[in-house]
Amino acid sequence: MAVRFELVTTDPTGARAGVLHTRRGSIPTPVFMPVGTHASFRHLGMDEVKATGAKILLSNTYHLMLKPGIDVFQRFGGIHPFMQWDGAVLTDSGGFQIFSLPEDRLITEKGAHFRSFHDNSRQLLSPESSIAMQQAINSEIMMVLDVCIDSRTEEAGTREAMERTHRWALRSLAAKNKVDTGQALFAIVQGGVHPHLRDESAAFLTQHPFDGFAIGGLAVGETNEERKAMTARAAASLPQDKPRYLMGVGTPTDLLEAVLRGVDMFDCIIPTKMAQQGYAYTFQGLVRITRQVFRLSDEPLDPTCDCYVCKRYSRGYLQHLMSGKHHTGSRMLSVHNVHHYQQLTWKMRDAILKGSYAQAYRELKQAVATPKDLKDAKLEVGPGAVTLKEVG
Repeated sequence: MAVRFELVTTDPTGARAGVLHTRRGSIPTPVFMPVGTHASFRHLGMDEVKATGAKILLSNTYHLMLKPGIDVFQRFGGIHPFMQWDGAVLTDSGGFQIFSLPEDRLITEKGAHFRSFHDNSRQLLSPESSIAMQQAINSEIMMVLDVCIDSRTEEAGTREAMERTHRWALRSLAAKNKVDTGQALFAIVQGGVHPHLRDESAAFLTQHPFDGFAIGGLAVGETNEERKAMTARAAASLPQDKPRYLMGVGTPTDLLEAVLRGVDMFDCIIPTKMAQQGYAYTFQGLVRITRQVFRLSDEPLDPTCDCYVCKRYSRGYLQHLMSGKHHTGSRMLSVHNVHHYQQLTWKMRDAILKGSYAQAYRELKQAVATPKDLKDAKLEVGPGAVTLKEVG
């Protein structure tokens, strides 16, 4: 098998600890994949990303297809030598990027027709061309091309997109099987916020020999409660012996919630995107480092963090960099945030292995809470559950 998932233990809450075995090493789960959209990270080098503890990255098929193009990856022998990364890579299929395009796109049974934002050339992204691109990229894990829509779409429209996603998934699988490249292929469960459609999608896809299963079509318009309900519903319908991947999610609190519901893998641009805006995730809550209150602070961003930024630099220095719009500041906050996400998954895994995820969930949720979390969230796990006070 291209990848093999080893389920090590399941906590009483349903949270899972496992190992994802790939041709580029074994990856403990739960795992967060930093997003290197264009085979790169804004402000970060690959050595810095590796130093955060990340073992697997996500790159974007849609963007890499447009630039630098399939011929570049064929010339360089794939993404790993091209960007000098020796860990694992997962490539998305491009479905979400098509959903995110302006109105100048057309979805047909053949695929997604659109114009390149680089040169206005006409493009077709089909299940077959997406797989061909991902094979040239030579990622460890490929994704089927899916039809991503607003999660609040009415049932008829959601069913139409889901059924096309199923047909495209089988075409993706057939395209992958034509050439043995040693890559894995994950299917994507769709169905919006309609529980019976989520059940139907999982039931259909799990009949076929995919290497893992993603939960797609969330974080695109639904409420927080709907996201949690659909995540739990989909995860419960997926095989125990295959990895479960929640696509495009999310904040540290989102990860805690999804692990509670049996998810193993995550990706999101949030750690680096928030860093560029001056925000740092810590185990004392979210820090907006541009605030004047930090000008004279000689404390580290997070005294519990062992990243090189927290070991060497003060909040005062980081406040100076970010308030002056120095790129070094964005780089340092990005290093810290990506490392924070790795620390969070390690803490969750440790608790699962000890059978104490309910307690860790309560404690970590309070530790990483943002103002919005504190306003909206209630902790509902196990005896002695804590309700967070509302913050204005």
